[in-house]
Amino acid sequence: MRTIWRNQHVDAAVAWAKEKIGAEGIGQDCAAVSLVDEHEQFLAVCVFSSYIGTNIDMHLAARPGSNWLSRSYYNAVMALPFDVLQVPRITGLIRGSNLNTQHFASRMGFQYEGRMRKIFEDGDDLVLFGFLRDEYQRHPWRKR
Repeated sequence: MRTIWRNQHVDAAVAWAKEKIGAEGIGQDCAAVSLVDEHEQFLAVCVFSSYIGTNIDMHLAARPGSNWLSRSYYNAVMALPFDVLQVPRITGLIRGSNLNTQHFASRMGFQYEGRMRKIFEDGDDLVLFGFLRDEYQRHPWRKR
């Protein structure tokens, strides 16, 4: 496995992530941190969008059944918003029906912040999670 940071193939990575998680709202101006297997196939893609200086939105997609989560990938993902862009927070946007990802976000240090009810055409909600720079700096997986 290898991490592609600031993915030179950002369009392909974003398209793959959108297809996996149904994230219609990701715009054109975004960045991606990808993890690929030995055949250069995506295992996981983290897309960052809607950067405004004080916040950036995060969308994470992974190949079902793959073993992709590691400390090195976690640190590669978190380096872009916190170390390079120096944002004070990341906002995680997760469909209300996606309980597994909500649980995963909580385990990774994100805090539940709210719910936008019936925002999707299919009637699903959007759940908001936040992760602050100081929470990242204290996270046990952070590279020191």
